[in-house]
Amino acid sequence: MTRKICPRLRHASAIVAIAASLALAGCNPKSATDESNIASQLPELPATLPLAPGEATVVRPAAAAAALPAARPIRAVQLADPGQSYAYADDAWGFADAIGDAPPDYGFDYDDVEPWAWQGYDDSIAFAEPIDDGYRYYYYRPGASSPYFVRDPDYGYGYDNGQLAVVYAASGAVLPYAAYGPRQDYAARYYARGRDLYRSSHQRRPVIAANWAARQNAISATRARWAAARSREADWQRYHVSVVQRQQRHWSQEQVRRRADTVRYDAWRDQQFRTPPPPRAIPAAWTQASWARDTNRYAPAARGFAGDRGERQRAIAVERRRVATLATRPVDNRGEVPRGMVERQRALAEQQNQLRLRGRDNSDSQRIQAEQGAEMARRQGERARQIAAGEIAQRDRQARAVAMQQRRTALDRDRSAQATQQARRVQAQNDQQARAVQARQRQQAQSQARAAQLQQRRQGQVAAQRIQIEQRRQGQARAVEAQQRRQALVQTRAAQTRQRQEGEARAALAQQRQAQVQQRAAQAQQRQAAQGQARAAQAQQRQAAQGQARAAQAQQRQAAQAQQRQQAQAQAQQRQQAQGQLRAAQAQRQQAQVQARAAQMQARAAAQPMPAARPAGPPRPDRSNGGRDRAPR
Repeated sequence: MTRKICPRLRHASAIVAIAASLALAGCNPKSATDESNIASQLPELPATLPLAPGEATVVRPAAAAAALPAARPIRAVQLADPGQSYAYADDAWGFADAIGDAPPDYGFDYDDVEPWAWQGYDDSIAFAEPIDDGYRYYYYRPGASSPYFVRDPDYGYGYDNGQLAVVYAASGAVLPYAAYGPRQDYAARYYARGRDLYRSSHQRRPVIAANWAARQNAISATRARWAAARSREADWQRYHVSVVQRQQRHWSQEQVRRRADTVRYDAWRDQQFRTPPPPRAIPAAWTQASWARDTNRYAPAARGFAGDRGERQRAIAVERRRVATLATRPVDNRGEVPRGMVERQRALAEQQNQLRLRGRDNSDSQRIQAEQGAEMARRQGERARQIAAGEIAQRDRQARAVAMQQRRTALDRDRSAQATQQARRVQAQNDQQARAVQARQRQQAQSQARAAQLQQRRQGQVAAQRIQIEQRRQGQARAVEAQQRRQALVQTRAAQTRQRQEGEARAALAQQRQAQVQQRAAQAQQRQAAQGQARAAQAQQRQAAQGQARAAQAQQRQAAQAQQRQQAQAQAQQRQQAQGQLRAAQAQRQQAQVQARAAQMQARAAAQPMPAARPAGPPRPDRSNGGRDRAPR
């Protein structure tokens, strides 16, 4: 499946992203031959280790995202096709679903934490490291040293060619690019830690079974929440439907192996881990690997896990019998005496005691002692051979580890070239795969249509059955209703009788109460009449007093008004006299002024000199008398 990066974003190469995304086998259609070829590629390091007995250890959680070392910023890109947004989460889900409840394959140390690993038959890898509020998971494509998907309890991060392609919320929804915020920095830190985890995973060790028993439920609950989020998101569901057939076909072999591993672990847990650990289930082709040739440590799954229910039950029975037979083997090679040898020694001692009590001859006792000595000598020799074989095997393992490390170093140098070649090969297959996908989609649509028709017919049958059931139920309901009506009628009649009796009693009580009310009403009328008379007398007295007060007030007002009118008349007369005097004074002043002007005019006339004689001429006006002509002298 190709996941193209949006070409509008600078430095985002669609071709490289396609090559990286196509490396995941679960996202590409493969034939059975291809899958067999994948399984036949033998892992150089042990891909799984038997679980170890022992007490549970303390869990040391890894640091939270914000407390991890700072990493180089990671570029965030966007997918050109939003419909491919769930490809990363669904690829990881396919591997996790195939693993199921199977125990981890191995553990390793990193940063004072013990992560666990599950390695698939196609070399896909999943790591789980504990944190304060759960687990953090890293998923790797076959042969890749960096994760393509990381998930913590809050968010999921999809990577494509070292770039952040998508971020998922805990609900399963795709976060918009604008809402990334600090999660882009967390994605960079997770990506860098994922590379470091992969490098540290080469130093592998068995997982203690008691630790897995203590933490299995927490990991299963995390997977259940993840499945619930996938079922809620419609876009994720649509994408999953488009790839589910290829995904199931690719992981079918892994599911068989993990189911067998789960059965073996459950049977061993039922024995309280007191017997030797069961062998790990591996693909049949892996038995050719140098690390997987011990059948006590590695064995393919029994046939039938991929069949129907009956075949699966038979396969489970075979695996449980396999674990039950481990009780006859030594628990480990640390010097403990095997359980079978201890039982044989006890039997020989009991025989010797019985012979001694019965008085048998000493020859039998000597024979028994000789047998016992021979048994002890044989056991010591076997122990010496086991120690020597263990030392030789340890040296061989160390030599193989050094050689495998050298080969892996060389392999790491060649992987980039192989990825480029793979991209070219895959690019040539894209068109053919696309046509095949379209054909399968058409077939799937037809199958869905037929299934829908069949479902409709079944629904019609179910509806008819429901109608019949409903009719029977209604008949029963009517019968019950008739019985209830009869019972209700009897109860109603009894209630009516009780009501009549209660009515008569209430009527008598009402009559008594009415008489009391009438008596109280008469008393109230008497009190009201007495109070009315008293109030009438008081009102008459008040009215008489008020009338007298009003008459006195009216007389006082009339006297005051008459006095006010007299004062007003006197004031008017005074004003008229004052005005007459003022007018007389004004007339006197005017007369005096006229007289003063006349005197002034006479004085000026007397003070003027006599004019000289003039020639005869027209008479001149006399200006002393206002311009009137005077007769000539």
